[in-house]
Amino acid sequence: MATLPADCVNYRLNQQMCPCSKLDCLNHGICCECIQAHAHNNNKAACMRGAKRDPSTMGLLTLATKTCSTNQERNRNFCLCTWDPCDRKGVCCNCVRNHFATDGTGRVACMT
Repeated sequence: MATLPADCVNYRLNQQMCPCSKLDCLNHGICCECIQAHAHNNNKAACMRGAKRDPSTMGLLTLATKTCSTNQERNRNFCLCTWDPCDRKGVCCNCVRNHFATDGTGRVACMT
């Protein structure tokens, strides 16, 4: 079942940094749904295909909720990250927030 904005713990933060121009997309601001939909279609989300991140959003990671009761287990099963001490596994928006760079070069493991 698709995640609704009300069920996404970091939705408002995600919207602040999302570079996608398709504002009517049901996955806009719901990183786990967006990343997985793009991966399923064999393409990359806007934040992982060269979009530049607004530098003023770089501090959002410190404001983000660290766990996701809605999709964390499902997202862990999707996650390709091999860095064992990573505490973001299963919380895709925090992974994106960590890797999405201001110069457009950042990539999460599932989008490389």
